[in-house]
Amino acid sequence: MRLKKAIAAGAALMGGALVVVVLVAQFSSLPGEQVTPSGEQRNQSLYVTADDGTAIAIDVWLPESLAAGETVPALIAGTRYWRAQRVTPLGRLLHWLGMAAPGVLPGEYPAFFNPRGYAVVTVDVRGTGASYGVHRMEYSPTEIADYRAVIDWIVSRGWSNGKVGALGVSYVGTSAELMTTVQHPALKAVAPLYSDFDAQYHLATPGGIYQPGFIAAWSDAVSAMDRNDVCALAWPGASGWLAALRCRLAGHLYGGVKPVDGDARGARLAQAVAQHNTPDVQQAVRELEFRDSPYADTPWTMADSQAYARRADIERSGVPMFVIAGWLDAATADGALARYTHFSNPQSLILAPFSHGGDHDTDPFADIHRPPLWSFDEHYGAVEAFFAYYLKGRGAPPVEGIRYHIMNGGGWRFSEVWPPLQRDRWDYYLAGDQRLQPKTPVVNGSQSLAVDFTASTGLQTRWHTQLGGPDVVYTNRIDQAGKVLRFQGEPLARDIEVVGNVQLSLYLSASVADPNLHVYLESVGPDGRVTYVTEGVLRAIHRKGVDVDVPYRVDGAGRSYLRRHAQPLVPGEVARIDMTLYVTAMRLTEGSRLQVALAGADTGAFESRNIDHQPRLTLYHGPDYPSRISLPVMVGDMPAGSAQRVLR
Repeated sequence: MRLKKAIAAGAALMGGALVVVVLVAQFSSLPGEQVTPSGEQRNQSLYVTADDGTAIAIDVWLPESLAAGETVPALIAGTRYWRAQRVTPLGRLLHWLGMAAPGVLPGEYPAFFNPRGYAVVTVDVRGTGASYGVHRMEYSPTEIADYRAVIDWIVSRGWSNGKVGALGVSYVGTSAELMTTVQHPALKAVAPLYSDFDAQYHLATPGGIYQPGFIAAWSDAVSAMDRNDVCALAWPGASGWLAALRCRLAGHLYGGVKPVDGDARGARLAQAVAQHNTPDVQQAVRELEFRDSPYADTPWTMADSQAYARRADIERSGVPMFVIAGWLDAATADGALARYTHFSNPQSLILAPFSHGGDHDTDPFADIHRPPLWSFDEHYGAVEAFFAYYLKGRGAPPVEGIRYHIMNGGGWRFSEVWPPLQRDRWDYYLAGDQRLQPKTPVVNGSQSLAVDFTASTGLQTRWHTQLGGPDVVYTNRIDQAGKVLRFQGEPLARDIEVVGNVQLSLYLSASVADPNLHVYLESVGPDGRVTYVTEGVLRAIHRKGVDVDVPYRVDGAGRSYLRRHAQPLVPGEVARIDMTLYVTAMRLTEGSRLQVALAGADTGAFESRNIDHQPRLTLYHGPDYPSRISLPVMVGDMPAGSAQRVLR
């Protein structure tokens, strides 16, 4: 009874508060509701009609100082994470009180680029947010084709100077790159930032192994967004009366996706949301066993939607690109280098130890509290300088090439080609007593590992940072002793710089036909601390190296991931498996030791397989089984004779 009275009193209080909120809302204005000197309202939200009649929701932010008759370039960002949030009466009140409220202020892009003379247009991609239609697959051909109508609308505005750029982080960055495929003459430059060149094999299923550490949470989040379910976003999995109260409060604060202007009651928004029918992303990705596996119930494979598969169209556009990627941001660096190596578009590429989106420094040797090498303003200042040249005709031409940062104190370098020309390869062989040595062992031997399904790199890995851009932190990996099979070299005689993709050739047998293989390059300090450097991931069924049907290659063995090239192991039979570790640029210091580690599971990020079969891996070495690791070492970093020297 007391609880009921308390709830009733609370409801009455909330009702009174809402009256106050409504009154305040009537007399307070938001930044987007201000009228610019041109006579145009600064923020507008409306529908643009795609070629097939589908209504696509867009939000437009004009420079606050836009004068009558003034023309400016526009930057477009296409997202499936809501182009904008609805501002609630409570949000208006909080803004009036000088407090932060969701959806009130311009997003990061308008806040940064409007004062610098750019209009910013954000887009809810088809079947998401307030847009109509069905979102059958990420970056579907119909989704990308919609950008032609949006760009047409932009250049038809009186404030447009006829030039458009596209930018974004992650999904939005890939959208920016794929916009080039519509061949719109007004699209002059794009900036794909931290985007996935191959989201299937660089993020969702690296090496062919399903990666639920990211996909499961991402799938739940985008499903809730497509339903406009604020409660599921704020408190996923919550239930009971307390959850219901929280959901009600969340609705009053967060508001959900923003309706277009003139749809205050949300009738059109409700119609749009009712059309959304997004497939279960988690289920669809888990079923992608091969590159040519169909995606859900669509006629497409995931490959059909990836940037690498649209190379001819992207190159035909000739649109210049400004690209940023992080060494430990999933495998975005490998994708950025593949694009740079294979695509003819002018490209300026930045590679550094940035987390997804650039908010954190991910150098595994650095203090975890160290700020990133570039601040937000430095990031977007570089992007703006790129756009200023192509959209305004101001400033110096962007420098084409790769500016990359060597972790662990190596500093910035520049190269026009990749791999860098001034480097050798240093080979180390796996040997008895779990050693790494510079010469082929004279005696054959082997070591076995019973796969330990508790082996893990943790929950703050390169595979987790794409969930909102948190830091990447690998703790002292000495705790994995006994869970992985390790081979260690002698102390380094001097500092070396490893730049590129480390290659491995392993002679291996397994008790199952299709084990997971996780291989790590580590550095062991004089104090015994084990530091993660990079890794390689491979589901053994994809082990076959091929020279055909490989969509891109940078610095390693070709692997198609096609169904016709699947090649399971024969249990108990020795096979050579070549693996390429993800690209790195790292200084390893004098006195530290190189270490190679092999595991059959990584429960922090990847789905474990063969659990019921208690798999065992056996690694062979010696003159008949020359298992080795090949390091790309910058020239002059190591004295002759320290390792077998293989000049590129």
